[in-house]
Amino acid sequence: LFKEKNMLFYQQQLNMLSTKSYNKLVDICCRIISTDGEVTLDERIWMTKLSDNNTHARKIVDSFLKDLNYK
Repeated sequence: LFKEKNMLFYQQQLNMLSTKSYNKLVDICCRIISTDGEVTLDERIWMTKLSDNNTHARKIVDSFLKDLNYK
């Protein structure tokens, strides 16, 4: 049981985003839903790759863009 809890904690830590990545992801999502900012193709690719490989990022993208049916 102890080993399972440690493994779960370790997996959660792997899915955590750095502050820089988190802020960049939130910025991109906000610009997607607003009419003020433009989002480059490179930014969309980065966001998609990150959210495909990181559950924390996927939750952030889903929470911002759920009404837009993004992805």
